Amino acid sequence: MSLLTASHHPPLTVTPETSVLSACEKMKEKNVGAVVVVSGDDRPLGIVTERDVLQKIVVGGLDAASTTVKQVMTSPCLAIPSDRTGDDALAIMLAKTVFHLALINEEQKLIGVLSYRTLLSERIETLNAEVDHLSAYMGKEDEAGGD
Repeated sequence: MSLLTASHHPPLTVTPETSVLSACEKMKEKNVGAVVVVSGDDRPLGIVTERDVLQKIVVGGLDAASTTVKQVMTSPCLAIPSDRTGDDALAIMLAKTVFHLALINEEQKLIGVLSYRTLLSERIETLNAEVDHLSAYMGKEDEAGGD
């Protein structure tokens, strides 16, 4: 599995001056749980997730319309190069207790966003396919007279 294939691409992005309300509207429209805050040259500066909005805006009592994403984003944005594996991405997410990673190319520019849910679903599909393959193999061995 390619990380680019597993990612949300093109990624949902905003500039640092975007209001949190506008960022939330974009996330709702695209049905995603995070938006990456990028510089003018598409390098990830930070990330705003549903959790950030809940903890920093709702519980913090801030006004989403007048607060910029720069004020509440998680920064630096954790990123992984596109030549790594899904298992590498899951390991980083587990170690850092995050649910989203920026996917970057060789120039450190944003090319996608990985979600824990998507990576885990793909990993489960792979494991189920391996179990099916092994079950079929073991069934053929039993038919051939093996124990």
